[in-house]
Parts: sequence; C-alpha cells; structure tokens
Amino acid sequence: MKTTTRIDVATDWALDRRIIAYPTEGVWGLGGLNLPEITKELMHIKSRPNEKKFILLFHSSEQLKKTLNINSEYFDLIEKHKHTFTTMIIPTATEKVAARIPGNSALLKFLKLINKPLISTSANISGEPVCKDIHEIKKVFDGKIYGALDAPLGGENQPSKIIDLEKNEYIR
Repeated sequence: MKTTTRIDVATDWALDRRIIAYPTEGVWGLGGLNLPEITKELMHIKSRPNEKKFILLFHSSEQLKKTLNINSEYFDLIEKHKHTFTTMIIPTATEKVAARIPGNSALLKFLKLINKPLISTSANISGEPVCKDIHEIKKVFDGKIYGALDAPLGGENQPSKIIDLEKNEYIR
C-alpha cells in the first residue's frame, strides 16, 4: 500500500479510480469516486452487507446541490451544516442520500482538487473498531486498498452527527 503526504498525489490516485484512505475530522475514511465499481469494491474490502449505504462527500454546498436533485426547501439546512462534522440525510427526487461537506482542511482541499463527489465510509472492517492512525490503516488494509493520504485527523473523538433534513432532527 502506498502512502503520501501530498494531497495532489492522493488526488491523482482517486481520479485514477483507486480506493484510498484519508483523514476526516474524527476518524479515518475509505473511499473513491462515486462509481458502481468503487462501491462494490468498498463493500468487499469492508465485508459490509449490501443493504448498508455509504455517504457522499462534497467540497461545497454548490457542488452538492448541482449533483443531487434536491428541493430548495433544504438549501438553508445544507448551508447550516456545511463544513461541520455532520452527515445530512437529504431527500432527493428518487431516494434519501447521506452527504457531508467536511470542515477538515486537508480533506476539503482533497475534495476540491478531485472536484467530484467521493463515496466514503469509515476505515474499518464491518463490526471492527475504526483505524486510529496510518499504522493501523497499513496493518488492516495493506493489499486491499491502493494507498493513504497521511495527514492529521481533525480532532473530533467520535463519529459525525447525523441529521435527517426532512424531519430536521438528529438521529445520531
């Protein structure tokens, strides 16, 4: 497994349709471009049940609104929760989508350079603890993912909050 401290290198990996690990505000994440083959591979790597969904990471509310078919009634709530450690469950025309616009500066720069939604999940095998550092990422995912962006976590010590925008209430 490759590692880099350079965001531009990690960006190239993601744009080459590779699955990588990266820091978020609180935990290490795994992800790649929002493509069916990436989703399938993430399911396999994590030994995750097919019915569990992933979240999408966006670099801005504008990108999120442009990508998802969202009713304008949710725009103010999206603005309120952007750049926070909050995952939003957003109703679209066809389904509910979990999305986040992170505040972690390294992750945000990474997302801006990719300029496409990133499918994301916590860096762990389903049912196991989340990897705490780059050494655990290497131990658990060496040979399973392409690489990791070695940058600091954002300082949060628990998973993101989750808010259902339709009900405007936190579910975690």
